[in-house]
Amino acid sequence: MELKLISPTKTESFSIAWIEINTPAGNFVIQSGHAPTILTLNPQQPITFCLDSGKKHSITVLRGVIEITRETATIIASDNG
Repeated sequence: MELKLISPTKTESFSIAWIEINTPAGNFVIQSGHAPTILTLNPQQPITFCLDSGKKHSITVLRGVIEITRETATIIASDNG
């Protein structure tokens, strides 16, 4: 699965096994094949993802949304923390 992180200052792309996000609708763990969805991210909450290599990373965004397709997760963020 591919994770794309788009912010005003940079764009990054990662090959991931899964991503965990916090939204007003609850906490979600997303993997390849997930149903297409668009969600608002909770402000300043950690977003954790696991690279295909098994290494975990965590980022925080000030505000953002995530678009999920069967093979990609795209975060559009106002800023990274």
